[in-house]
Amino acid sequence: MKNAKKIIAFLMALTLLVSTIQMPVMAATTKKATIKTVSIVKPETKTLVLKAKKSYQLKTKVTVNGKISKKVTYKSSNEKVATVSKNGKIKALKKGKTTITVRSKVNKKKKTTLKVIVGTPVKSVKLNKSKVKTQVGKKVKLKATVSPKKSSVKGVKFTSSNKKVATVSKKGVVTCKKAGKVTITATAKDGSAKKAKCTITIKKKKTEPSNKPGTPNKPGTPNKPGTPNKPVTPNKPGTPNKPDDKDDQDNKGDEDNKLSYDGYNLKWEDDFDGDALNEDDWNYEEHAPGWVNSELQAYVKSDQNVYVKDGKLVTQPVKTKNEDGSYSITSGRINTQGKHDFTYGLFEVRAKVPSGKGFLPAFWMMPTDENLYGQWPRCGEIDAMEVMGQETDKVYGTIHYGSPHAEKQGTYTLENGNFADEYHTFSCDWQPGKITWYVDGIKYHETSDWFTAVEGETEVAYPAPFDQPFYMILNLAVGGSWVGYPDDDADYINTQSYSIDYVKVYQKDSYNEDVEKPVNEVIIRDPDANGNYVNNGDFAKTEDLTDDIDWKFLTTLEGEGNAVIKNKAIEIHTDKAGTVDYSIQLVQPSIPAEKGGEYTVTFDAWADEARTMKVDVSAPDRSYKRYLNDTVVDLTTEKQTYTYTYTMTDKSDANARLEFNFGATDSTATVYITNVSIKKTAQKEIDNSKKPLSDGNYIYNGGFQEGKNRLGDWTVTNNCQAVVSVTGLADGRRLMVKADTKNKADVILSQDGLPLNVETEYALSFDAQADTDMQLDVVIAGETFTADVTTDKQTFNYVFKTPEELTDAFKTITYFLGNKGTIYLDNVRVVENTLIKNGSFKAGFSGYEVYAEGSTDVSYVVDSQTEDYAADFTIKDTGAQDWMIQLKQNNISLEEGQWYRLSLKAKSDMNRKLMVALQRDGSSDDDWTPYSGSKTVDLTDEYQSIVVEFKMKNKSDPRTILSISMGAVGGVQIKQQHRICIDDIILEKIDAPKVDETESDVNLIKNADFSEGDNGLSNWEGGIMGDAVGTQTVDKGVITYELSDVGTADWNVQLKQTGLALENGKTYEASITLKSTEARTVLLNFMSNTYKWYGGETIVLPKNEEVVKTITFTMNEETDTDAGFFLSMGKIADVDTPVSTITVSNISLKKLAE
Repeated sequence: MKNAKKIIAFLMALTLLVSTIQMPVMAATTKKATIKTVSIVKPETKTLVLKAKKSYQLKTKVTVNGKISKKVTYKSSNEKVATVSKNGKIKALKKGKTTITVRSKVNKKKKTTLKVIVGTPVKSVKLNKSKVKTQVGKKVKLKATVSPKKSSVKGVKFTSSNKKVATVSKKGVVTCKKAGKVTITATAKDGSAKKAKCTITIKKKKTEPSNKPGTPNKPGTPNKPGTPNKPVTPNKPGTPNKPDDKDDQDNKGDEDNKLSYDGYNLKWEDDFDGDALNEDDWNYEEHAPGWVNSELQAYVKSDQNVYVKDGKLVTQPVKTKNEDGSYSITSGRINTQGKHDFTYGLFEVRAKVPSGKGFLPAFWMMPTDENLYGQWPRCGEIDAMEVMGQETDKVYGTIHYGSPHAEKQGTYTLENGNFADEYHTFSCDWQPGKITWYVDGIKYHETSDWFTAVEGETEVAYPAPFDQPFYMILNLAVGGSWVGYPDDDADYINTQSYSIDYVKVYQKDSYNEDVEKPVNEVIIRDPDANGNYVNNGDFAKTEDLTDDIDWKFLTTLEGEGNAVIKNKAIEIHTDKAGTVDYSIQLVQPSIPAEKGGEYTVTFDAWADEARTMKVDVSAPDRSYKRYLNDTVVDLTTEKQTYTYTYTMTDKSDANARLEFNFGATDSTATVYITNVSIKKTAQKEIDNSKKPLSDGNYIYNGGFQEGKNRLGDWTVTNNCQAVVSVTGLADGRRLMVKADTKNKADVILSQDGLPLNVETEYALSFDAQADTDMQLDVVIAGETFTADVTTDKQTFNYVFKTPEELTDAFKTITYFLGNKGTIYLDNVRVVENTLIKNGSFKAGFSGYEVYAEGSTDVSYVVDSQTEDYAADFTIKDTGAQDWMIQLKQNNISLEEGQWYRLSLKAKSDMNRKLMVALQRDGSSDDDWTPYSGSKTVDLTDEYQSIVVEFKMKNKSDPRTILSISMGAVGGVQIKQQHRICIDDIILEKIDAPKVDETESDVNLIKNADFSEGDNGLSNWEGGIMGDAVGTQTVDKGVITYELSDVGTADWNVQLKQTGLALENGKTYEASITLKSTEARTVLLNFMSNTYKWYGGETIVLPKNEEVVKTITFTMNEETDTDAGFFLSMGKIADVDTPVSTITVSNISLKKLAE
């Protein structure tokens, strides 16, 4: 028994031993911990595009089996292009390409890569459709475009939110699989995460087609034409001088004048079936009262003014009483710019308008790029509908174009009802070379006659300006120079609204742009036997004064009265004078006016009591411009003869109009007129020789936009069957020559008769690019220049001087363009040689580059309406850095040792800072040395002159950049909309200024006690910039910096003053009082505007102790009249720099007595 127990005990122990041995055996067979994958999760793309100086934080993911380190390393294949930190932060340095490799630390074979391009990222993605309604089984083709056009990576990736409902191919073809709603997203492949979306609603397939032949998607009743409330739209002088324009109303019942939808496809619509305005489709506009047309309302973003209710978009004016007893009015204005832009189409709105004097609702269109042909009106404007609130049975349809402003307008008046009591449909069919307006499907106006040009210059090729993308606008204006104003006690403002049922856009599959402008032959009729062009000027015959033959009497805008012919005179009886001078009007149209003609207007007139009237000769076909300006006539009770003269300087016009205006006067006394005559007294010879264009260019059609085939004024000699043409709008319209020859002279482009002057220095510039490296020759004034053209677009600049005598050959410019391959030429300019080109902006933005970093929000035009040609910037967000918005001019030549004066004028409608510098081009090496220094100025709403005088102390540089920075200057980011105007930029060589010795013991620091200027900072620059975060305040002579982040460089927090005169060989003493809440270091330096060091010191501040620091230094360099004081309080290199609060006071700089 005892042995048995031993055996049992042994067996149990053996069992335990076996069991304990089994566990480690199992563990030994477990798989080894490994790295499965290394991947990059941000960006989600295989390529990342960054702008130079931008950073990007990578996010990576490491998947493993078991417990193992997930740490990775980062490496850039080209650290001159971009670097990457140990934490995965990429910093873009200069243009180029590199590859970032992310590799596991424990298994270097496990890695992933990201291609990085330092170039131009995508700013926006746009789809050709944002909403689609279709059926199961149908396919929808989506097309994505990215902007800017020069984006380094232009591709997008399409994805579907529900593949069971619809799938999408790589090329954007959507296959509709089942009923439901799906969102298709197009995302940029450059890592910018920019995207666009299209919502597709798919319905079950119907047994019968939804559109019967000839009735494709018929939307219902058409709509009314739009209002010119564009900021640049002037006060439309004289437009309503035409109260009863020809409007085709006699065609109302004609089948040929009914709107047909045959051949049209619905491209976009908004039926406002949601509960709020869809901001994926629409932008709000915000503008102050009086912004254009002297309107009363402010346009604001508010759900009180713009809202969606019961399937309608409502634009509601709101009038409120202010504390001072005055009233303010707000209203709404929205547009589709950048979201839904169209070239050609049928545009419709179904709407109901408000009733009441001063209301002006509109549906209209403006160009997406207003700078393409120049600012309004050259850019073009299409008003599809506008209705005056005091005349709600009449609609206007208009186009605006040309320079000076011209327009074509039609009207339609309802026979029954009005546009305020019921909904009507207003349609505008815009086709190449023809624009037609409809109300409820009935045509009332059509025109094919327009142009775009600057007065005295060649016209841009037809059908410009109506051949470019336009966007739609809906707005409700209250008051204005055209519509008039509500009465002060008007109580209807808050009770009326502009209600829109839907907006629809239809387009044909294609449009033929090969159209020709109508030729309007001007036939100047003969006068009568006495030389008088006025018919029935002695009123010997009675007339129907309501027709369009000879005399016509008109009333409008609250004018009431009548006219009668008797006793060989016409009597004008006024009951109500109305609100404008033409409220009571007598006119005679079809008065000939021949170019160069001198004319005399004569008439006899008197009145029942002393009063005034006005006389003028206008041009109804040219926006009622005046040939004889509005002239006040002082009438008495005695019959008198009045005589006025004018000279016709415009091209001939067979339809001038004599006008007598009696409205808006204190007196309503009856006026009598007789013996009216207009006679031609002389004919001047017209000088038709070429003259420099208004922008200073001696080359006509240098942008290849004008004349037949856009080659007007140029002669092409083609000896090798080369393809010579002008590219399309998408390519910017430039000359293209595609040839296969070794002889440059086989393709010649020339222009003769240039109006050059003798012994004058000119600058020739042009842009050129080719599909392979090649050369072109250009000959002008006897000199030949050879340009090395590459695959990159370049601007070439040359200077030449004309000789004492100029032959015809010397007045010709000739390009020799024969090559093997394709070469492009554009923007040919010859101007008198000046350091700054186009400083007056008469040539638009020619010569300039506007830089806007992707996070900013800015638009810009050259304003020739409210300004005398000024660069006009509307900024809604400056971005976080000063350089994020810039107006630049490249390739300015500065000579070493030369003194220069840069001057310009600028203003802003809000107080803010602007920075100006002439600097080195650092795009290749990040060296942006400011040769002139960086001058910061405080702008106000009045123009101020900005002058910078400097000596070029560096080596001569022909590639200097003028930079005018409008970003977060002074470290202040502005997200409030404001406007900056810049004009009259001049750079000139000057003699070295005389330096007056300063007195000893005088403080050279200006505003040392921070008591002057806005916030006490007059004469001071700097602030909290770059990556630093904090606040800067001034109080009682002390400036305080409360910092929560010191940034990444010492200059990220800086107090700076320039313009200090430091004399060679003199010794200076500087003193400053400082205090910091933490122990830290700051830098005090005196330097040139190019940061050459003259003196200074590193200052160590103990915690919470006031330090009075005094330093002395001797100016060992040549005298500098623009030296600077720099106190740097950001991150000090190689030194621990904690966040703290720093106070600065008692700053002085004095020259010591010898």
